[in-house]
Amino acid sequence: MKVALLLPGYLDSPDYLDMVTFGKGLTELGYTTERLDACDLWRTGDVANYTITNLLKQIEERISFYKTQNPEEIVLVGHSRGGLAAIIAGNRMPEVTKIVALCAPSDMKSSAHKWEGGKARVSTRDLVEDPSKFRTFSIPYSYLVDAMQYSAEEEVENIHVPLMIFIALDDTTVPPEQTERIVKNAISPHVVRQSHMKHNYRRSQKDCDIVMKKIEEFLIR
Repeated sequence: MKVALLLPGYLDSPDYLDMVTFGKGLTELGYTTERLDACDLWRTGDVANYTITNLLKQIEERISFYKTQNPEEIVLVGHSRGGLAAIIAGNRMPEVTKIVALCAPSDMKSSAHKWEGGKARVSTRDLVEDPSKFRTFSIPYSYLVDAMQYSAEEEVENIHVPLMIFIALDDTTVPPEQTERIVKNAISPHVVRQSHMKHNYRRSQKDCDIVMKKIEEFLIR
């Protein structure tokens, strides 16, 4: 048995095109896949529970569930903030055998200004069933306080399992130079630098397929 846990980006739905595409692709490769709704945000709307710490606890709980089935592999695949969480969890949870970090930020420092004055940060995300409609999230300053304690750039120094780091070269949300800081500290990472691709490649089936192909090449090599 091989397990793959899929971790969406900040506020993203587990039912967005990228996660669905990766889930299907990994299933075809023989993985039991699970797309995590980070901290049950989309199911409950509970923003107070939405923190990186609680996401790590959720990942640990799912790993514990699958561990009883003696899997030969437990792979974490995360995009953006999910990629950061994949690196943190992959370092701290010995059951993880491979990590895929897609467009991952090195830490939260560059995003701190978005909670200006300690106020809540209001963001919208399109609905899966109707992309012309949106859901609004007001994320409290406490999210940032929690997140600032985590650094993928630091934690990656201790990761000895196979690690893929994907960099979209046209990414303006998480600029390539930020992810390159993770690469610099990593131990023999498998690095993919993809030209003509942006951070939110999830909006394009073609781009999602390209990323999935890169994930497949990493996992079967």
